[in-house]
Amino acid sequence: MQNRNGAVCVVYKPNVSQLIKTIKHYDSFFDELVIVDNSGGNNIELTEQVKLIGNVTYIPLHANKGIGKAQNIGLAAMSDQIATVCFFDQDSWASEKDLQTLFTLFSVKAKENYGMLALSVHQSSEKEVKVDDVDEVISSGSAVLKSVFDKLGGFDENLFIDFVDYEFCWRMRSSGYRIGVIEGTHLHHQIDSETIHNHTRSAPFRNYYVFRNAILLLKQNRVFTRKGYILGLMAKRVAFELLFNNNRMKRVRFIVKGINDGLKGKNGEMLG
Repeated sequence: MQNRNGAVCVVYKPNVSQLIKTIKHYDSFFDELVIVDNSGGNNIELTEQVKLIGNVTYIPLHANKGIGKAQNIGLAAMSDQIATVCFFDQDSWASEKDLQTLFTLFSVKAKENYGMLALSVHQSSEKEVKVDDVDEVISSGSAVLKSVFDKLGGFDENLFIDFVDYEFCWRMRSSGYRIGVIEGTHLHHQIDSETIHNHTRSAPFRNYYVFRNAILLLKQNRVFTRKGYILGLMAKRVAFELLFNNNRMKRVRFIVKGINDGLKGKNGEMLG
């Protein structure tokens, strides 16, 4: 039986018309496409629109369950015939040419112990397509062997958001698998938040998850050789939040709360 490819796209309060365009684009390439909606309530318009498209399954969660849980639910909805799964979000887009490159290379690189390949998030004039080994990639624009995903137990739902994709990569690397980025491809990513000095200005509450999850991971043995990377990221984040953002005290309070809850071993969605 020929290997089949699937995709999971997690969305949160999406622009329905734009999302439908994206779904139709991906539907022409993937054998199965699962849309997992992390928004609260019922999106009747999206529900009705998705019914008109072929190989698409729409799963509304009616609440924000976190990125890890949403992706795990999406992958669990795939049939047993799916061998490789690609992850996307509502703000990312890849050309059919680059998707074809991704899966063609994966059919070869899987024999070299690659468990995950990803499209490059950087625009490059590089025309040569090549695979560079890395320690981590963002989940959007990445493809994973379903057998490897199942073996590793999926994404850690307790992290909720932030570090979910990186933690999975580090777990994969510590299990002996390789991860590669395909230079010469490009994942187009629309970022609505302001970018300053190559850092995205995010909502203050995100600091809670960044610092709590960083502490949780540093306390465990799942971060492969990336403890120095995590500590450096935390230091840079503090400097960025204090020097280049407004609402500094609010941001600091979330940082402190995240560190305290991380030290206490709290996980899941932030309470209070």
